[in-house]
Amino acid sequence: MKIIKTASTLILATIFMSSIAIAASETLAEKLSKSVIMIEVEVNSCNADAAIFCPGLPRNSQKSFMCLMAYEDNLSTACKLGIAEAAMTLEMGMLAIDYSIKACEADADKFCLDVEAGEGRIVSCLVKNEAKLGSQCVNALKETGLWELGVR
Repeated sequence: MKIIKTASTLILATIFMSSIAIAASETLAEKLSKSVIMIEVEVNSCNADAAIFCPGLPRNSQKSFMCLMAYEDNLSTACKLGIAEAAMTLEMGMLAIDYSIKACEADADKFCLDVEAGEGRIVSCLVKNEAKLGSQCVNALKETGLWELGVR
């Protein structure tokens, strides 16, 4: 099951996800402070539970997930484990994004200031400027797997 979660606590994470900057000359922090992030996470092993407790709702939807949460005490162990795993994956992803933003903020302001945030455009700009970037930025993007986003 897929859910979409708005993580307002990591507004800065939109450097690597979809968002729209208001003005091209804003610093990275200014661009990202006006944005939110949408992260898609897969919840495994809940299809049978959804069919029992939430019939008629679209599978793999936020509505289905919210319905399942209403029946939390009645869910199968496999579904509960799937939800816990998805929550950990989401948390790890948000931490990786936050780490990368902190490591790359100065480089993004220096080399990618006029790039609109969203859809990996800033990461792509950073990748194109790899030779000019600080090692902490390159390392953070590669360690977190976000480098590949900019290579696409």
